[in-house]
Amino acid sequence: MNSDPEYYIGDFPLILKRHPRAKYLKLRFEARSCTALLTLPPGISDRKALQFANKHHDWLCDQYEASPDITPLTANETIPYRGQTVKIIHTPEKPAKIEVKDGILIVGGPLSGFETRLQNWLKKEAKLALSEAIEKFVDTLGQRPRRLMVRDTRSRWGSCSTRRTLSFSWRLIMAPPDILHYVVAHEMAHLAEMNHSPAFWIIVEKMCPDWKKSRRWLKSDGNSLMLIG
Repeated sequence: MNSDPEYYIGDFPLILKRHPRAKYLKLRFEARSCTALLTLPPGISDRKALQFANKHHDWLCDQYEASPDITPLTANETIPYRGQTVKIIHTPEKPAKIEVKDGILIVGGPLSGFETRLQNWLKKEAKLALSEAIEKFVDTLGQRPRRLMVRDTRSRWGSCSTRRTLSFSWRLIMAPPDILHYVVAHEMAHLAEMNHSPAFWIIVEKMCPDWKKSRRWLKSDGNSLMLIG
């Protein structure tokens, strides 16, 4: 994706992204970067794409006004952790370690590197929780991924590659545990069915009977987690 857009819709930078399997124009507002993202099917010219985007300028303005604020990983902010709200506290006089106690997320060490230190800890916690969830489903599925990766993704909660590598967003550690378990079950099901066929969803339901409820939660509340950190 080009990070230096050539086009603007009003004050919003516009990124054009061509996709070989896209069937129609799809406009999305990226709250973190305050950018309009337009996916194009093959054969659509930049001129037609701009015409389409300009027609939706008012919609972009509405999305901007409705978008939640970005929450930085700084002292005195509150964030969710494993589905529970915790307050971040900085204790510079303590060693550069992190712990959660009684609803407080305590970050020790100097102010320098504070956010990086906290994010790295959250990533480690995410990898531990994801590994535990994978082990929970191995016996049910009868398959195991080759590799687990935790990434700083902002548009996808998880993915499964053809090489059987499962990748997840570290922000899942902020979601309730049942949501994390659903995302793991979803991606593990792709080890058996690399599609979203009825057979795939049967596998997901076997591992995660309440998957529909979790999927609805991700659609309604998941975006707010992507705006943290």
